[in-house]
Amino acid sequence: MIFGLTVSETGESLQRLAVTTKVAIGEVKDLGNGKTRPEKLDHFVFLRKNATLEWDEDPELMKHYGEACRSFSIILLDDDPENVFRTELAWWTKTEKKCWGDGRNATRRTEKAPHGEDWTPCGDACPDRQAKRCKPSGDLYFVLADQPRLGAVCRLHTTSHRSVQQIHSAIEQIRTVTGGRLAGIRVQLAVRPEKAAYTDKDGLKRSTVVYALNLELSAQGMQKLVDQMTENTKLFESTKKLLGDGRRYLIEDEPDEVRAVEVAREFHSVEEIAPAAPVIQQPSRISAASAPEPEPAAAPVPADIWPKDGEKKSGNGVQFANAAESSKLRVMIVERGYTNVEAKRMLKSLWDIPDTAHVPAEKYPEVWAYFDTKGEQKPNTTAAKPYQATDEDLPF
Repeated sequence: MIFGLTVSETGESLQRLAVTTKVAIGEVKDLGNGKTRPEKLDHFVFLRKNATLEWDEDPELMKHYGEACRSFSIILLDDDPENVFRTELAWWTKTEKKCWGDGRNATRRTEKAPHGEDWTPCGDACPDRQAKRCKPSGDLYFVLADQPRLGAVCRLHTTSHRSVQQIHSAIEQIRTVTGGRLAGIRVQLAVRPEKAAYTDKDGLKRSTVVYALNLELSAQGMQKLVDQMTENTKLFESTKKLLGDGRRYLIEDEPDEVRAVEVAREFHSVEEIAPAAPVIQQPSRISAASAPEPEPAAAPVPADIWPKDGEKKSGNGVQFANAAESSKLRVMIVERGYTNVEAKRMLKSLWDIPDTAHVPAEKYPEVWAYFDTKGEQKPNTTAAKPYQATDEDLPF
């Protein structure tokens, strides 16, 4: 044994696990000319590191889980909540984690102290927090339940207030049910659409759809829930006996310079982040009498993406609606209760339009009217077919 390397200073066996898989609900779009933009997704993507230590899609996992995976089973590895879900307030630059803290106390790298010094204030009173340079940071570590890899773990990183809060709350609920047990617990990691409000660059309140993460457990009753979790904990207890009395999992620390490239891309203002594809409440669950009147809202439009407001884009002789019009159409479709799959199917079958970003300018009023009236105002091309539910419309 080697103290500090294979065992802790107190003699506990140390199992160092490498992060080999990353799970995300966003991706970075290449805009050309060296520019990129983060884009939110309504589903998970599974990534692996390439030879240059950058994250690429993992073809094996993407094939296994599918292109639109919104929920999958994971197994938690440790009873310590901080080893399962690490949280902090953090300010990442393109090269390092510049500042981090818990909302009261912070450490910041400065010219005088490149390795960090005590810093105040931390939390809402900090100017960098107010300017959204500093955000909540949460890293969830787990093993894929049906694709486990020995000696390796998966990581999911989020800077969403809602996701951090929901994952933390779910972990605490699980600990309450299991008497503090987390190691070996099998849960569902899910992404769900939720409505949220934000303030745009002009100071106006806007509404949009965000996709929040959560850990979920479902069972007919509490006893069944406990029984299901106990099956996995028995396996971990047996493993623990084989390893001896002492055992600790350690996640290998990823160098700041490696993680900074990945995380810094998320530090964009809300106006610069493209909204995820709209997937929200099913039409069959919306009652015309009970549905609330939707608020007029516009999705945030990236300021540096062509075409800008007022400009038109064209292709093959067709002039399309501009970016602002496309965003407003997308938000309206969501608020009228259409799913992403259904809306695309209607656009394709009625007008041969692939998506809301390619609506011809001359067809825009007609498309808007059709979705705005939920099909009552028929398109000029052909009569709209009555809606038929499919397996794709089942709640995810």
